[in-house]
Amino acid sequence: MDALITPFRLRYERSCTLEVGAQLEECADYLENPEVLIAEFLESYYWVEGKLDPDRHDAQLEASQEELVLEPYFDSLVLNVQAGDDTEVIRCLAGAFAPLPGELHPALEQKGLDYVGVREGSQRIVLGVSDTQREATGFCLLLRALNCTAELAPPFQVTRLRRHVLRDRVDPEPAFDLQIGIVARERAPVETALLELTRDLAEMFKRRISDEPQFAGSIGRIECLEIASESARSASGALRVHWRA
Repeated sequence: MDALITPFRLRYERSCTLEVGAQLEECADYLENPEVLIAEFLESYYWVEGKLDPDRHDAQLEASQEELVLEPYFDSLVLNVQAGDDTEVIRCLAGAFAPLPGELHPALEQKGLDYVGVREGSQRIVLGVSDTQREATGFCLLLRALNCTAELAPPFQVTRLRRHVLRDRVDPEPAFDLQIGIVARERAPVETALLELTRDLAEMFKRRISDEPQFAGSIGRIECLEIASESARSASGALRVHWRA
């Protein structure tokens, strides 16, 4: 099967090649023209819904089951997320999950999800992307998360996600929480400004996408998590919420 690449994903990949200042301008453009981001997201959703062969894709997935998980321990990996005085638990069920078929392992391409999990105490599916190499901005990570969400949201994609990854541990009509993980470090003023605008973009997206009938109530939290550096990492391994939409 030829690789299926949506226009929205091409836009994301182009954004990753831009300098931070240019990304700042692009993020601001999205905020000034929110209908553009929503249109690109929906186009990706309908593109996958109309062009992906569910049966063939499912057969490919079953034939490459080992490609879904980076390490066996991902089946019981627990992420502790600290928000103020509260700590929430995310139980990861898979890592390096590719929403669409491709030739390379998603962990090598850095284009898919870095983990898929469930927020304990709820039916929320958590889709997470992170940048432990400090190469991507929060803006690019958000675009990657939105790409993956659009590609996984068609009903037959949700069905295969439940069957192969979540193994029927959540309700048939789940709601998605999105997480982007950034390494805690000193940032230049332009990087800080971009991260703040990225939060505004996440809030705008969540508000506007809820007006679309098929996405009403389906997007929950969008969170930016700070990953402590190796030297500052605590024994609990807690991730701190930097911002939440």
